[in-house]
Amino acid sequence: MNTTTHIPNDIIREIISHINSKDINTLYSCLLVNRTWCEHIIPLLWKYPFNIIKKNPRKLVTIYFNYCDEQTKSITRTVNHNKTLIKYPSYLQKVSFMKIYDAILDWVLFNNDKTENNEVIKSFPSKKDQIFSIMLSKEMLKMFLNNSPLLEYLKIDISRELRRRTRCEFISFSSSLNISLNRLNTLHCSNDNANNEILKVIAQSTTTIKNIIIFENDDWNNDNVGIVNSTISKLIKTQQGIERVTINQVSKGITEILSSLKSQKNTLKEIHFNHASFGKDENALKYISDFSENLKELRFRNCYNLTNNVMKELLSIEFPKLISLEINNDDYFSNTENYPTKEILELIKNLGNNLSELILNTSSLSNSIFHHIKNYCNNLTTLGLDIVMVVQFILIIG
Repeated sequence: MNTTTHIPNDIIREIISHINSKDINTLYSCLLVNRTWCEHIIPLLWKYPFNIIKKNPRKLVTIYFNYCDEQTKSITRTVNHNKTLIKYPSYLQKVSFMKIYDAILDWVLFNNDKTENNEVIKSFPSKKDQIFSIMLSKEMLKMFLNNSPLLEYLKIDISRELRRRTRCEFISFSSSLNISLNRLNTLHCSNDNANNEILKVIAQSTTTIKNIIIFENDDWNNDNVGIVNSTISKLIKTQQGIERVTINQVSKGITEILSSLKSQKNTLKEIHFNHASFGKDENALKYISDFSENLKELRFRNCYNLTNNVMKELLSIEFPKLISLEINNDDYFSNTENYPTKEILELIKNLGNNLSELILNTSSLSNSIFHHIKNYCNNLTTLGLDIVMVVQFILIIG
């Protein structure tokens, strides 16, 4: 007797809930047990498919082409393929444009008759193959946006090298595209023209984003900000509860981004700056005052041009709920009169006993930093210092 048919659904769900995400790809054999097991396993296998199937991802592409529009199916010669009974895109929860592109490029090269040596082509794809792959990737992404109601994480990332080589005109989306992304929680996007149109579509399609990561995918010496950052700002303003914003490697438009966050003042709890440059946005941090009332975390990691003029904007801002401050910037502070020693000390004093976490990797700071920690930060539970500062701090506190 097959005892698996008598296992209740809630027990199966409980068993599956304990499976490590790294082991999900071992579940394919469970599909063959019976229909009940199949119904429970398929959603797991197809919620992050591009993360699971890393070898020969073209197999995924072949299946997903069945759900694209007729023109795409005609171009890819999948018109006559049999449709599956299962709507696989409906289970998708996480997707990245570059993972789609990599899978489609793998499919394009596999079906390319130019040479018998696929490995050579794989390593050095032609510009034509790359452009064709981007076109198909755009269509597949559009299909996902239309057919994946469970989508929670979307990353619109095009590598700088690929964007330069192909110019990426083909990533543009029609603003009339009618989609609904009611579960979208995290958006990872760049502030260049390559995804400007899709950001407009997303702004029209969801208000549920809680976590937004913005990175720069352009040359830092390119001063063309304008329309790109205004699109991101408009997207931010349409959301109803952003809680965390991360600004990665952005060198222009920080002011526009921060000023738009006033619309999220009731929910925004964390803001992180990673490898950002404030050279063109010296007064940007003053806009934090518009949403500081509920902010709990403020982090600066390896930022450029974080001078005294930049940091002083924080001194006039009240942070009633800020409990975590990180200035992890040792290798990026310049040893000039612009070093913000005074501003960092004053900021720590202002935050005082509210802080439960303080991380400082700025060994050039004077010994005054230790006295400020000792005198003003009595409620710290986490203190992160570099090794030199740790030794000095131990000597001071005895």
